[in-house]
Amino acid sequence: MEAVLANSSPFPTLFSETKLGGQTLKNRIVMAPLTRQSAEDDGTPTDEMAAYYARRARGGLAMVITEGAYQTEDLACIGYLNQPGCANSKHVAAWKKVVDAVHDQGVPIILQLLHAGRVADPRCLLENEQPVSASATHSAGAVLYTNSDDEMHDRGLQEPWPLVTFPPARELTIAEIEKVADGFAEGAARGMEAGFDGVEIHAANGYLLYQFVDQTQNHRTDDYGGSPENNIRAAILCCQRVRDAIGPDKIITLRLSQDGVDAFDGAWPGGVEYARKIGAALKDAPIDALHWSSFGWDDNRDPNSDIPLPQVLREASGLPMITNGGISEGEHGEKALTSGSADMVAVGRPLFAHPDWPHIIRSGEPYNWIEFDRKYVMKPSYDYSYGYPLDLFVPPNWDPDFENVRRKP
Repeated sequence: MEAVLANSSPFPTLFSETKLGGQTLKNRIVMAPLTRQSAEDDGTPTDEMAAYYARRARGGLAMVITEGAYQTEDLACIGYLNQPGCANSKHVAAWKKVVDAVHDQGVPIILQLLHAGRVADPRCLLENEQPVSASATHSAGAVLYTNSDDEMHDRGLQEPWPLVTFPPARELTIAEIEKVADGFAEGAARGMEAGFDGVEIHAANGYLLYQFVDQTQNHRTDDYGGSPENNIRAAILCCQRVRDAIGPDKIITLRLSQDGVDAFDGAWPGGVEYARKIGAALKDAPIDALHWSSFGWDDNRDPNSDIPLPQVLREASGLPMITNGGISEGEHGEKALTSGSADMVAVGRPLFAHPDWPHIIRSGEPYNWIEFDRKYVMKPSYDYSYGYPLDLFVPPNWDPDFENVRRKP
């Protein structure tokens, strides 16, 4: 039956095997990292998370990338409330249950690691702690998912619930950049203890390493700023430290984007040319693939060129590309793969409400998709063999009073 399905699929490239690092992937569909804020208050992954990831692995994915986890509890690394961590032995033990649940489905899983930088939720900061960034800048945005009526309803929150904004960030010293890179390596090593098949280093979507890559935020004049090659240097340093920590056989991917959590319409000044220089600088980086994140993979936001940026980065770096953004049907994934913009595709929102998305797509049958709704982020479909009979969702205690919720030393 498997061979018949493979041969009869209307999307032959999407459902063909490929290799990534030391793994053979059964198709080209990867689960994108999806922020859920469903860990315990101290960052410990939950049984709910094991059920959530296992259910999607069972739906036909080739690989899972976890939601972003913080790797240390210093230098204001933590990004948001109820973010999972991989910073201590308790976290490792809990992640092992998640990893085992996914492996039971025959699917590899890699751990995404991020440092929040200037978009750290101030309620995750220690008293008198200041966010850090590439340069001393101040995000004009607000903390995600805290101030809308729909979000309050879905999460069971009560008024008053004020808009939470970001404090000004200070510039990291070179010694602190080295410490950040060591933190990524330490988190990656703990991830290997939990059984992960590799890690993804998050340099996208507004977080710290993105703040180095984005010219509008990086005003440095040393080796970590002032040119595309210097702007990507901090990310490459983190990749190298991680490779040294986890060895040559584990997967390392690097996620890049033009936009962030505080700039959803962001674009790299220089567009295609800037991307080409970033890609060239990554040519010898110790990573197995790049991962492009966007709302539409073929929208490069460059008025002077229509070449998709994942294609530019892929060609300039010579690295395989995982491409994300606007892929909700089989033909979208097939087009990205056959056009030279992807070697794999990462699917996000469709998997919240439709954990069997790969199987549905592979069938070739028309399907009445449910319109995306944030409620599926909080209450997606689970694998009850891991969650039952537990109460799978307990609204977190997100007290708007900073002194009641602030992280304690």
